[in-house]
Amino acid sequence: GPRKLRMTEADSSGAANADVQFLADRLAILNHLTACAYLIDERRWDAWFALFSDDIVFECTVPGFGTIHAEGKATLRAITELRYGPTTAMRRHTMGNVHVASQSDTSAEARAYLLTSTVPAADRLEMLTSGVFNASLRKIDGCWRITRWYIEIDAPLAHSPVPQEALGVTLRFEPA
Repeated sequence: GPRKLRMTEADSSGAANADVQFLADRLAILNHLTACAYLIDERRWDAWFALFSDDIVFECTVPGFGTIHAEGKATLRAITELRYGPTTAMRRHTMGNVHVASQSDTSAEARAYLLTSTVPAADRLEMLTSGVFNASLRKIDGCWRITRWYIEIDAPLAHSPVPQEALGVTLRFEPA
């Protein structure tokens, strides 16, 4: 498979921090991350793209496919429009075990398990894939923004190429 990228290392110290600003930031970070799943599933694109910094680094590793590395919000938007534009099926991105691995006054690292599902018929739930979201966040003008979004997929979805010429942007692709 493709070379896996650095994932978020976990702080498992169990240390408590009672600082009010730290706790307010922690809640904002958790809310910010989980908003990613709701907003993409609801196709609220402007709100979804607002979660990311202008200099976002997007990376996605998929077994048998490779790793996509893209920089900038315009590139992320192009990839998202190509991937979700023609899709009419309702999908649910479910995050579990959301874990803020590190946090300072201005930056944070977090991770969460990912399950992507759909309901193609009233009596059938279909799991499409699973994986791990890894996020680096930075506080910009008092608001948390995702600066690196690395998705490590456990198994590929149906063939969905990301042709660079269709995007009109530059991205790096490392084949499996």
